[in-house]
Amino acid sequence: MVDVVGRGTVLAGRYRVLQPLSSDLEGSPAWEATDQILDRSVRVRILVSGNVPQALDAARRAALVSDPRLVRVLDVGSHEGVSYVVTEEVRGPSLADLLARGPLTGDQARAIVGEVAAALEIARRRGVHHLALRPSVVHITPDDRVLLTGLAFDGALLGQGLGDARTTTRADTVGLVRLLYAALTGRWPAGAQDLVPTAGLGTLPAAPLAADAPVPPGDLVAGVPADLDTLCVVTLGTNDDGPHSPAELVRELEPWGEIRSIGLAGRRDSGPSVPTGAAAAAPAPSLAPAHVDRQSVRATFEQSPAGPRRTGTPPPAHPGIAFPPVSGAPEPAAVPPRFEPPAAAATLFPPVEPAVAPAVGTRPEPGFPPGPPRSLPPSVPPARPGTPWNGQEQSSGFGLPFDDRIDEPESLRERRFDPTKLVIALVAVAVVIGVIIAFQMLTKPVTPRDDVVAAPTVKSSAPATAGSAAPTTPAAEPSSAPPTAPAGGTPVIASVSTIDPSDPAGEHPELAARAVDGDPSTAWYTHTYNQPNFGGMKPAVGFVLNFASPATVTTVTLHVNGTGGNVELRATDAASPTAGPVLASGPLSADTVLTLSAPTKASSIVLWFTALAQTADGSNRIEITEITVS
Repeated sequence: MVDVVGRGTVLAGRYRVLQPLSSDLEGSPAWEATDQILDRSVRVRILVSGNVPQALDAARRAALVSDPRLVRVLDVGSHEGVSYVVTEEVRGPSLADLLARGPLTGDQARAIVGEVAAALEIARRRGVHHLALRPSVVHITPDDRVLLTGLAFDGALLGQGLGDARTTTRADTVGLVRLLYAALTGRWPAGAQDLVPTAGLGTLPAAPLAADAPVPPGDLVAGVPADLDTLCVVTLGTNDDGPHSPAELVRELEPWGEIRSIGLAGRRDSGPSVPTGAAAAAPAPSLAPAHVDRQSVRATFEQSPAGPRRTGTPPPAHPGIAFPPVSGAPEPAAVPPRFEPPAAAATLFPPVEPAVAPAVGTRPEPGFPPGPPRSLPPSVPPARPGTPWNGQEQSSGFGLPFDDRIDEPESLRERRFDPTKLVIALVAVAVVIGVIIAFQMLTKPVTPRDDVVAAPTVKSSAPATAGSAAPTTPAAEPSSAPPTAPAGGTPVIASVSTIDPSDPAGEHPELAARAVDGDPSTAWYTHTYNQPNFGGMKPAVGFVLNFASPATVTTVTLHVNGTGGNVELRATDAASPTAGPVLASGPLSADTVLTLSAPTKASSIVLWFTALAQTADGSNRIEITEITVS
C-alpha cells in the first residue's frame, strides 16, 4: 500500500508529492508536497498502519481548532486506498534539534513550554487533546514562534485518547511538564507506560530515576529556577500532584518573556530526510510542478496589439467664440503643454463655422486686413453660466474657452477653506474624550465609607480636657465629640492595620478599614496563594484592632467569605503579634465567633491567621467583610 505514494504522485488530483521528510511515527511517513491549486507548500502525512480511522477522525476535529501556535490541518482524505492528512508547512528546528546541542536556559524553557501549554488549553476547550507530546513535535519558527504539530491524530494513531476528559487532560499536562524537564536537563523523563516513540526524542538520553521518579532537574543541571525544579518534581512524582490542566500549568509558568533566536533557523524539519524502503528504491521522476499559464488583467491590456493611437473626440465649439482660421492672421498665444491638442485634431475635426456673425471689432471677418486680435467686449456672455469672464479671449485649441478655474492664481486656491480636516479632528477629539470618560466611569472605585472608621480616630486623637479651648460651635457638631467608654467597658475600635512578616507595609493595608466599616458589601482580603499555607512564603498574616481605650473583650465575630484555614486571637499589638497566650482559635466559616475563655481587658487585639481559607471559587485567601468586638 505504501508503494502507491512516491515522488511525483499527485494525491486526489491536487497535492504533488516532492520528497520524503523525517517521521518518528512508525507506519506514518511524512512528505513534502505542493498544493497545485493554491500554489503553496504543504506537508502530507500518510497513515499506513495503526488506528487509522481514529486518526482520521481526530485530524478532522483538530481542523476545527484555530490558534497560531498549532499547525493547521488543511485536508483529510484517501488516495487509492491510502489515507492521508495534509497540514501546513513546518519550518524551523524542533525541540529535539535544539536539545541535541545542550539544555536550554530556564527562561527559554519556561517560554517555550508556556506557549505550548497555552495552545493546548485552547484545544482542550474544544475537546481536542494531543496525547503524544515529545520534543520532535515542538518547533521554533525562524520568526521565533512556537509551532506544535500532530495535534490529536498523533495520539489517536498510537491508540491513546480513549479515556475520559480528566484523564486525557492530565496526560497532556504531564506531557508538558516532561517537555519542561527535557528542556531544562537535556534528558527525557520516561514513564512506566510511555507510548511516545523513541525516535521522537532525538538523541536525548533517559533521565536517571530515584525512588521510581526522575531525579530533580536541579541535581542534573546547575542554575535551574527553583519553581521549575519543584514543578517537575511534584508533577512527575509517584503521586497525582501538580497541575491537572494546561491552564493550571500556564498559571504556574507565567509570566515568561520572548523566545529568542536559538539557532537552526530555516530548517524545514526536525532532522535529515532519509528515505527508506520503496521510497529510497523508487526512481526520482521530475519534481517540477505542473505549470498553469496565468495572465492578469493588467498584462492583458498591456499586451494589446500595436497600432495608431486615435485621438479622442474633442468637445463641440462654442458658437460665439470659435471662428474659422483667417489667412495671414497671427498665431494665437502659446498654450500650456498639458492642454496642447493632438496634431491630428486639426485635420480630423476642423473648426466649426459660427452660426451667428460676431460683433464688429471683436475679430477680423474674412477679407479684412489682418491685424492683432482684439479683446471681446464685456457684452460677450461667459463660456459657461456662472463662470466669470476675465476679459481675454483664451482658446483651448478646439475653439472652447479655458475654464477660468484652471488659470486661477495659486494664492486664491490656497485661500480656499476646506472644513473636512477640521471636522475630522473635532470628531477624533470627541471620541477620545468619550473613551476617557467611559474608562474613568468603569474603573472608578467604590466610594469608601470613611466616616465609620475615621470618626473614632479623630475622637481618640482630640479628647476634651479642662485646659483646652472649647470648640466654636459645639452644638452644630455633636458627632465630633470623642466616644467615651468606661474603663473595662464596651470596646470601641479606633484604628485597624495589617501585618505581613515578609512586607512591613502589610497585606492590602489600604483595604483594612473595610473590615470595620459596618458595610457587609465591602471586604478586606489578603493576596491569593497557591496553597493554604501561604505557599511556604510566610508563616501567617495578622489583623490588628486598636481600641479607643482599654476595654474588656469577651467575643470577636468574623464574617468571612470562605471556609477552612485557622485563626488565633491574642491580646497584644502589632509590634509583637505572637506575644502572649492564645485566647481563642479555630477554623474560619461564614460567621466565625471566637469566644474567650475569660473576659480579657486589652488596648488592642491581634487576629493571627496561620492558614488560609478557601473562597467559593477555590482560591486560597482570607476575605473578611466585617469584624465586631464585644
